[in-house]
Amino acid sequence: MFNGLIFYDPFGYMISPISFAFIGLATSLYLRGLKTTARFVGKITIWRRALFFAGLAIVLVATNAPLAPLGHSQFSAHQVEHLLLRLVGPLVIAVSQPWHVLKAGSSRQWRKSLRKLGGGHIARFMTRPGIATACLVGSLFIWQVPQLFALAQKIALLEILAHLSMTLAGLWYFSMMFDHRDPPEGARRGARLISGFVVIVSNIFLGSLTTFKEVSLYVLRSSPYHSGRLGSLVDETVGGYMIWIPSSMVLIVAIILVMNGWNAAEERRWNSRGDLMRNSNSAALEFPETAAELRLKVNGPNRDMGRT
Repeated sequence: MFNGLIFYDPFGYMISPISFAFIGLATSLYLRGLKTTARFVGKITIWRRALFFAGLAIVLVATNAPLAPLGHSQFSAHQVEHLLLRLVGPLVIAVSQPWHVLKAGSSRQWRKSLRKLGGGHIARFMTRPGIATACLVGSLFIWQVPQLFALAQKIALLEILAHLSMTLAGLWYFSMMFDHRDPPEGARRGARLISGFVVIVSNIFLGSLTTFKEVSLYVLRSSPYHSGRLGSLVDETVGGYMIWIPSSMVLIVAIILVMNGWNAAEERRWNSRGDLMRNSNSAALEFPETAAELRLKVNGPNRDMGRT
C-alpha cells in the first residue's frame, strides 16, 4: 500500500495539481495584499505586478504539459524544466519584490510570526550569500546524479521534491541577490556579485562535463511525445548545453541587476548624506570630499576585491 501511494500519480505528467495549488495560493495572497498595501505604501507598479504573474506562469509552464511529459522522454527538455524552475522563474518573481505584498495578504497570525522571524537569527541566516549559493548549486548537482535522476523519473513524490527544492533554492538565492537593504540587514553587495560568478562557474563545470562526455548516463522512459529521432547521447549533449550556456546567461542578467541595485543604493546614501552627517560626526567619514580622503576610504576594500 505504501509503495502504491509513492508511485500513485492520477494525472500522469500532463497536469501537476501541486503546482496549481501553490500558485493559486500565491496568487490569492498577492491579490489580497495588493488591496492592503495600496492603503499604506501606495499602489504597486504595473511592471512589478506583471513580473510576479509572469514568474508564476513560468513555473506552471515548467511543471505541466507539454513540457513536463516531454521531460520524461528527453533529457534536454528536462533540463529546460530545471532552468525554468531553478533560475528563470525565481529570478522574475524576485525582481518583482513581492514579499511585502504577500506578507500583507496573509492572516494576522502569520504576519506576527513573520515579524518575529524577521528580527531573529533566521532572517540573518537567510541573508548569507554563501549558504544561499550553496543551496542553489546543490539543488542542481544533487538531482543530476544519474541514480537520483532515474529515481525521480520513476517516483512522482521524489520528482515533486526535486522541483520544489530547486524552486525554493532559486527564490531564496535571488531574493538575497535583489534585496534592496544595505548591510547588516542585507547581504554585502560585493558578496552578491561574487556569488553570481560562483554559480556561473558551477554551471560551466557541470554543463561542460555533461556536454563533452562520450557515454550516455541517463535512462529515460519512452513516451509518445518522444519522436525517437534524437539519440540519447545527442540528447544529453543538448541538455548539457542548456546547463552550461542559457543558465550562465541568466546569472549574467542577475549580476547586471545587482550592479544596478548597488548603484541605486549608493545614490540613496549620497542623497541622504546630510541627515546622516547631522546625526553622527563619524558618518562624515563615509562621504569623502577630497582625493586623499577618497583613497583612505577605498584603499582597503579595493585591495580585498582585487585579491578575491
